[in-house]
Amino acid sequence: MSYQLPEPVVDRLLDKLGNDDDFRHLFTTDTRAALASIGFAPAADRSIEHGAWFCLGVESLASKETIRAGRNELRLQFTTNFIPLMPFALEASERVQDHAA
Repeated sequence: MSYQLPEPVVDRLLDKLGNDDDFRHLFTTDTRAALASIGFAPAADRSIEHGAWFCLGVESLASKETIRAGRNELRLQFTTNFIPLMPFALEASERVQDHAA
């Protein structure tokens, strides 16, 4: 099963993370439900527990402003074929931010 996000889902995800406080809260508390709510069907299938779902989670998101400012770079990360090997810069931690700099 592919966990690659289709481009329309990536665009909705970045729009919501950059603008919608309710979605941002859902994304940090139930990432699968958040992804399912924007049309990523595999996220809705709770019977799948392996692969990307095993480690999917974010404790603290980068600010809406940071996500909007980095939208092009984030979009590239989400749509690149070797996505499972790349950490995403959505989490707001010093370790992640230092690594991205």
